[in-house]
Amino acid sequence: IKENNPTANIVAIDYDPGATAINQENRIKLMIANARRMQKLSKQNNQPNE
Repeated sequence: IKENNPTANIVAIDYDPGATAINQENRIKLMIANARRMQKLSKQNNQPNE
């Protein structure tokens, strides 16, 4: 997926019994933070220069 869509926001999240809920939550939060950062950069790059 990453090869075809290099800007895709993909994070591996372990849902096995050995993975802690905190680890899962942190990975999801990291993915959301990255998505927000990328959205902000995209908006900045698309604004016309004044």
